[in-house]
Amino acid sequence: MGDHLTHDRPIREHEQEVIVMPTREQPGSVDPATWRVVPGEGNDDARQDGTWAITGADGDEHALYLEVRDAERPREVAELIVATMAGHTRRSRMEGALAEVERERLRRQAEDDVLDPANPHLVEVVKLAALVERIGEVGRELNRDRFHTGREELDKHLYERLTQVAATAVAWMEGIQARDVPRSRHTGDPYDARDS
Repeated sequence: MGDHLTHDRPIREHEQEVIVMPTREQPGSVDPATWRVVPGEGNDDARQDGTWAITGADGDEHALYLEVRDAERPREVAELIVATMAGHTRRSRMEGALAEVERERLRRQAEDDVLDPANPHLVEVVKLAALVERIGEVGRELNRDRFHTGREELDKHLYERLTQVAATAVAWMEGIQARDVPRSRHTGDPYDARDS
C-alpha cells in the first residue's frame, strides 16, 4: 500500500505468538499518521464519484500518492483505507508499548521486592517517591541529551525512561486493586480478578 512497516524486535511471546512493534526503517516508507484523502487528478471540483487519492508525507514532500478509481464510492473507499491503516498502526504501537511496560514491570517486581509499588501495604508516599524519581529521570534525559545526541538516540533513551514511569504507575495501580478486591477472589489469574 506504499507504507512498509518493518519489525524491529519481538515484544511479547505468548503461546508461540510473537507481537512486534512496527518501525519505519526502510527508505521511502510513509507513516500512516500522515495519510490524507484528497481529490485525485482531474477531480478539481471534488465530485463524490470522481477520482480520489490517498497522499502521505515523508518530510515536506508527498512520498505517497495512491488513486482510487474503480469503485462505486471512491472517496469512501479511500477514507476507509486511511482509517484502517491508521487504526492498525495505532494498535500495533500501543501493543508494543504495553508489552514493553509489562516486561519492565516484571523485571522491577523481581528487583524491588518489599518496596514494589504493587505492595498494598506500602505507604503511598513511598510509591509517589518512586514514581517522581522515574519522571525526574525523563527530565534528566531531556536535559542531558538535548544538544549531545541525535533524535534517534534521544528517542531510545526517552522510550526506556517512559517505560519505567509507566511500569511504576502500573505497579501502584496493582497495589490499589489488591486492596479493592476481596481476598477470596485472588485465586487464579490476577488479571481476571475484576471480571470474575
